[in-house]
Amino acid sequence: MIVILTQCFPSRTGGIESLISNLALGLSKDNKVIVFADRHHLFFDAIYDNNVKDHFLVRRASGLKFFRRRRKIKELKPFVLSGKVTCVIAESWKSLELCIDLLNNKKIPTICLAHGNELLQTNSKKIKKIFNILNQTNAIVANSNYTLSLVKQFGLKKPILERIYPGTLDFQKIKETKINKIQGHPIMLTLARLEKRKGHFFVLNCIEKLKNEFSNLQYIIAGEGPELSYLKKIVKDKKLDKNVIFLGKINDSEKKYIFSKTDLMIMPTIDESKNRSIEGFGISYIEAALFGIPSIASNVGGTSEAVFHNKTGIVLNHIDELEVNVRELLTNQEKRKHLGKEAKIRALNDLQWDNITNQYLSLISSITEI
Repeated sequence: MIVILTQCFPSRTGGIESLISNLALGLSKDNKVIVFADRHHLFFDAIYDNNVKDHFLVRRASGLKFFRRRRKIKELKPFVLSGKVTCVIAESWKSLELCIDLLNNKKIPTICLAHGNELLQTNSKKIKKIFNILNQTNAIVANSNYTLSLVKQFGLKKPILERIYPGTLDFQKIKETKINKIQGHPIMLTLARLEKRKGHFFVLNCIEKLKNEFSNLQYIIAGEGPELSYLKKIVKDKKLDKNVIFLGKINDSEKKYIFSKTDLMIMPTIDESKNRSIEGFGISYIEAALFGIPSIASNVGGTSEAVFHNKTGIVLNHIDELEVNVRELLTNQEKRKHLGKEAKIRALNDLQWDNITNQYLSLISSITEI
């Protein structure tokens, strides 16, 4: 039995949620899997849990954070004591904080995932806490070489350190849902949480300069987050209402339709590491790649591992390069299609979940034999 401990899980949407959900599905093909997750929304969580019940079991904990974390460990303990758990995978060090000693006492191997943001700390006490937890695990899986470099800065002695890129969702079995608002051409998309580091502000500045050249240009902003009101104000102030649409939270069916209409994925992330915010990889680039869509990214964090410069898209060394590269890819259809084709080949060959799951299974096998 493989146990997954996570705070980030559907019905919430996001890169980590997608990773953990697909990892659970992949591992459940040949193993019994139980996911201990936070409850986010009673109704939508229940729908998700029911949809996956034939693959793995989900147990939810709700309430205030202090009590929720302890309730989750209380639920976990009988499974640990049963002697049937072969491995525990945690979505971050935070999910191991209250149980790592118990797991080690019972000699249950542990894998901790690392994504980037959660490792950016300046507080010495917090750094020591993270070190103590990570150093008690058997293995740490980073989502990129960049994130792996952050892990190595802790000077850990015990765990195996691995880099396993996140896989991408297989959209073939998903029925798309049409969104009538999408009617422009060309269409640019940012699919991400609305946070400062995602670079929406710079794309809007770019749209303002390009809208006269591309009269039907449409920029889709899909996602939720704290920057929503600020971005809507920019759109209003710059009179971009005809060129920009906000779709809010979208599901996979809507996402499939959006990708089918998109010409260019654009997420020029900026370095917000001083505010403990960085892009560790960028699964949205890979999801777009599955549809033959090239991406424009920035050379910040681990994004250059998700987008290969001049092969699967464009990686900016400086945000000032954004406008000229957007203009080139919108006008040079041949180059845009070539980059999109290469992006799709890479996603299909290297980042399908069957391949990713096998990497995790190989790691699990190595630590359970120790």
